Amino acid sequence: MKIQKWIMAGLCIFCLAGCGKSREVEEQQLALRTQGMQQALEGDYDAAIASYEEALQLADMRAGSLELDIAAYKASAQYHAGDIQKAIDTCSAILDLKESAEICLTRGLLYREAGNIPAANADFSRAAELTSKKDLVMQGRLSYYMEDYANAKTFLEDAVKDGNSEAVYWEAELYWQMGNTDYAITLYQSYLEGESPEHQSAYARVASWQMEQGDYDAALVTLEAGIAKGEDQGLKELLGNEIAVYEQKGDFETAKLKMESYLERYPEDEAAQREYVFLRTR
Repeated sequence: MKIQKWIMAGLCIFCLAGCGKSREVEEQQLALRTQGMQQALEGDYDAAIASYEEALQLADMRAGSLELDIAAYKASAQYHAGDIQKAIDTCSAILDLKESAEICLTRGLLYREAGNIPAANADFSRAAELTSKKDLVMQGRLSYYMEDYANAKTFLEDAVKDGNSEAVYWEAELYWQMGNTDYAITLYQSYLEGESPEHQSAYARVASWQMEQGDYDAALVTLEAGIAKGEDQGLKELLGNEIAVYEQKGDFETAKLKMESYLERYPEDEAAQREYVFLRTR
């Protein structure tokens, strides 16, 4: 199971607080953190890592909440740059300084993607111990990651009854993983109809299902709504699917224009480059 759609949410959890340094230094760190975030959204993860490391060097061996937050972003950039071990090491360094359920969760997902299932489950279990029993969504997510689907279902259903819209998304993820696609799509749609949905992956799931049903107009509406959310880890998939919809609708001129814009963002996508050659011949 991939972790792209969770890692940013799982990492960005620390509150900002001073740690004995000057306000000027803190402002420099915040600026570098913002710079790194933008570089990461643009796909330049090496530059993002460099920005985060420069910000951390300004701490002069002090580690407050801001430094932990920056280190978490650094781990995310390392993961997306393809270096899972370095991302794990960064999470471990954070946990040496401050125990956190979210960082344990994130490291567990990284361990699982690296194939170290015992370490992953150990982190998930520790995250559960650090999580309040009242946090039904987090308990549900952890049960889901540990493939304890019965408890995940109970936690998330209880959270939905309490009016937690985030729980609807994770309940949809649960049913999708369990293979109940039709009900999962119903839940994704319910989530998207709620107040301020943030998960771009929900738009991608619904649009893909609509495309499979041949309802390309509905898929296009869904994709455009997801794309309107702006830069995020799910944007690439949404933009790619938007091009596919225009191709299926026979609007190759719009598909070509969309592909040109896509390749400006993601020039390294070789499959898209080949598809662009095809579109230019239409």
